[in-house]
Amino acid sequence: MYTFNLLYILVNMLASTEFSLNDYNNYLEKYNKNYSSNEYLHRFNIYKTHLNYIEEQNSKNLSYKLGINNFTDWNRSEFKKNYLTNNVKYITNPSIVNFKERNVTLPESVDWRANGFVTDVKDQGQCGSCWAFSAVGAIEGQHANVTKNLLSLSEQNLVDCSYGYNNSGCEGGWPDKAMLYVKKNGIDTENSYEYNGIDEACAFNKTNVGTRVNDVVLLPPGNMKLFINALGTIGPLSIALDAENDFQFYDSGIYNSTSCSSYALNHAVLAVGYGRTVNGSKYIMVKNSWGKDWGMDGYIYMSADVDNLCGLAEHVSYPIIN
Repeated sequence: MYTFNLLYILVNMLASTEFSLNDYNNYLEKYNKNYSSNEYLHRFNIYKTHLNYIEEQNSKNLSYKLGINNFTDWNRSEFKKNYLTNNVKYITNPSIVNFKERNVTLPESVDWRANGFVTDVKDQGQCGSCWAFSAVGAIEGQHANVTKNLLSLSEQNLVDCSYGYNNSGCEGGWPDKAMLYVKKNGIDTENSYEYNGIDEACAFNKTNVGTRVNDVVLLPPGNMKLFINALGTIGPLSIALDAENDFQFYDSGIYNSTSCSSYALNHAVLAVGYGRTVNGSKYIMVKNSWGKDWGMDGYIYMSADVDNLCGLAEHVSYPIIN
């Protein structure tokens, strides 16, 4: 009886492993990943660990769901190294304008995508350049607002050329400082200065400038009331937040974390609107720069019922374009 039970357990373990390996091989094919034989097992174990975590979190009936994506076989440390920003010290600049609240009645919901202010979701690749994508998104929005022409602008231009503005290319930076660079120099179009996702020599060409910035506005830190006021009246806003563990695997729903920080900011994104569900839950619509496969077609919906969730209202900026 003991021998039979042991054999039964071993057969089931092997069957389970085979099924998991087939599942992982399908995952590798879907995301066009190739590993050496030595790295394969390492990645497979990370994948299984994260699958268990995803299933555990989803069983808690949270307001959001986690799912499998391009980062499921990456451990947390390498994900942070390649996709989040390092701690680039923020230095204040007197050239940045303080935000003045607009005394208007705000709409119940806003989606600046419907106004033609938001380009398609982009992919920063394995480069901590989220700050450049966030800045470009805000500039693209204001350029469209003024010119009625949505133009894709160059993140690589900022990665390569804004080092003198408290930015460090693929090692991180600040969106408002990138906007200050554009205020002085302008920014090339995406077509004229394509994104490669690595640090390169600056190849800015003023003859290819797509737009310029007149001023840069920074909101008071952590003020959700002013954040909503600006988001409802200005257009897409550059924001920074803490992209903690669950953020990596976000799939759908209203994100509402109890473990993220409101001040340890490591990722810059673009707020493109707000609204509320049929159940009355308030949310902020956020455009990410990890491709369309991540989240809800590249977007995350973050709870606005939690004050300054993950620091989303901590560092908010936008450009003024006349």
